[in-house]
Amino acid sequence: MSKYGIKERPDQTQQLLSWHGGKIYEAAQRWGVSPDEVLDFSANINPLGPPQSVASAIEDACRSARIRSYPDDQLFVDALVSKHQLTPDEIVVGSGTASLMFAVMHALVPKKVLLLEPAFAEYARSCDAVNAEITWWPLTEENGFMPDFARLLSVIKERQFDLVIINSPHNPTGNLYPRASLLSLVTASEEQGTVVVLDEAFIDYATEESLIELAPTKHQLIVLRSLTKFYSMPGLRVGYAICNASMASKVRRQIDPWSISMVALEAAHAALKDDDFIAESLSSNATARDEFMTALRDIGLLVFPSHANFLLVKLPKGSGTELQHWLDSERILIRRCDSFLGLGDAFIRLAVRRSSENMRLVSLVKLWLNESGV
Repeated sequence: MSKYGIKERPDQTQQLLSWHGGKIYEAAQRWGVSPDEVLDFSANINPLGPPQSVASAIEDACRSARIRSYPDDQLFVDALVSKHQLTPDEIVVGSGTASLMFAVMHALVPKKVLLLEPAFAEYARSCDAVNAEITWWPLTEENGFMPDFARLLSVIKERQFDLVIINSPHNPTGNLYPRASLLSLVTASEEQGTVVVLDEAFIDYATEESLIELAPTKHQLIVLRSLTKFYSMPGLRVGYAICNASMASKVRRQIDPWSISMVALEAAHAALKDDDFIAESLSSNATARDEFMTALRDIGLLVFPSHANFLLVKLPKGSGTELQHWLDSERILIRRCDSFLGLGDAFIRLAVRRSSENMRLVSLVKLWLNESGV
């Protein structure tokens, strides 16, 4: 370990496996129930969605002549140009953030990557796909899982990485990084010729801290966005990257032709224009999240502050594995965090759902704690 507290990523094959929540169909089959009977707190999906505008767009696309034509992302790109004040050559459309992450890696082929951990599993897998050496920057509980940006800038200048991966709001902690700190990181990285990949998959809940409009003006910044979480459409796989035109051209060449269906593109186009859904989602999530956080703390759990639609929780005793198994009888899924480097089985991640569902889970966790003698 260096004086900065960073170290080379341990050689653990398990860390390169895809560990994700949202395995509703697998759970339903295991329990012998309909997928509709599964209550999923393991995937961070907006419980209000998908919006009716998306459902209508899907129905229209399936009935129209569009489905008999090859996909064309022009309308979706035009909507992004209008929404973010961009030009089309600064936008790369792909089938979700994970797919775009792999496209970035294959476009740039970095040799040395700095990765803040715990992190989304696909970051490490995309590095492994190009044989990049990963250096782990640990985010610790003692610091509230917030990076020390001054130290981070120092190590970037000293170690000369090819690429840095960071996401805000951070998954799985929910931390939102200040825009000024991110800009300092980008500036320091540009001076070293280091590319910053900023994943803003959950930034819809805190758009004031986004760097998306600045991305085209920077030489070494790629911002990733997804429609999966906020618009509750993970099955349609739509995301996009924003960067300067030259960088975008490199990434675009790594995208498979017709990688997104016309149905998905029509749905995404409709979602971006649905201002009412956006406003309702922001208000609903803020209220439900605060209520959920308070209720979990009241029964003795350590809950970390979040600016997204999920909460990182530490159990006072017992393990996420034990709680997960205990909740099987209630047909409820939660996200254990033992697969996240830097966390352990005492941590769980819970999606913010509707208030009644959140309170049901709180009651069950309280019962489990009492039965476990905690």
